[in-house]
Amino acid sequence: MPPLTRDQLRLRRAVRRQADRHRSNHVMLTIVAPALLVAAIITAVVLAFYDGGAPSGAAAPAGQVASPVPPSGISQPGTPQRVVLARAGQVEVVLPVAQKQVTAVLFHPVAEAGAINMVPAAGVAHNVMSDDGGDTGTAGVDVGAPAGTTVYSPVDGVVTAVMPHRIAGRPEGLEIVLTPAGVPDVAVRLSHIEPGPDGIVPRVGSPVGAGRTVLGRVRDLSRVATFDIARYTNDAGNNVQVDLLHQTTGPGV
Repeated sequence: MPPLTRDQLRLRRAVRRQADRHRSNHVMLTIVAPALLVAAIITAVVLAFYDGGAPSGAAAPAGQVASPVPPSGISQPGTPQRVVLARAGQVEVVLPVAQKQVTAVLFHPVAEAGAINMVPAAGVAHNVMSDDGGDTGTAGVDVGAPAGTTVYSPVDGVVTAVMPHRIAGRPEGLEIVLTPAGVPDVAVRLSHIEPGPDGIVPRVGSPVGAGRTVLGRVRDLSRVATFDIARYTNDAGNNVQVDLLHQTTGPGV
């Protein structure tokens, strides 16, 4: 076989290079094309399921953006239900602590001029105590709860006084006076409480909402006082005391 000329060799190399390129393209198509097809199928499925941001079967109306489904029946964490404890004329007093934290409820007389008797609500189990003279007044109520329990306002209204609460002349926590909304001649006085973990003390003039506004927490007074409500509880009888009185003085601090 005679040797190939230079032109023939150049032609043969060109044919081989073209064949090599053909084989490379064939391999790439064999590998990449199926992968692209699978990716296209997955994309189509996802777009069909989340059409315009709304799951299938719950598409948003034309011209509107679908919004997340809001949770239903979820209460604000830590906020107790508004449970009516007692009434006196236009004043409605609700439990100042979450109902599940209540250890006992004891209504009792208040030996002060201007005390206003409350009518206990039928929906809350309670006891009524008389004083030494046999008076079964209900102007005061002790709501038992463990020390540290969050205390909420028992009425809608405004804070009219914040002062130290004293036992045997010594300051033991806070005494907070509220004026119920629409009833300016009545004072609701709370004691046996202290500031919460944040140390914030309610300010005079601040509005409060029954069962919503935090006033503080139950103070542990078991070392400095003996409570009658302890007869009805299985603990030392720590409690929030709520008294209802006629307003006789202006706001204090």
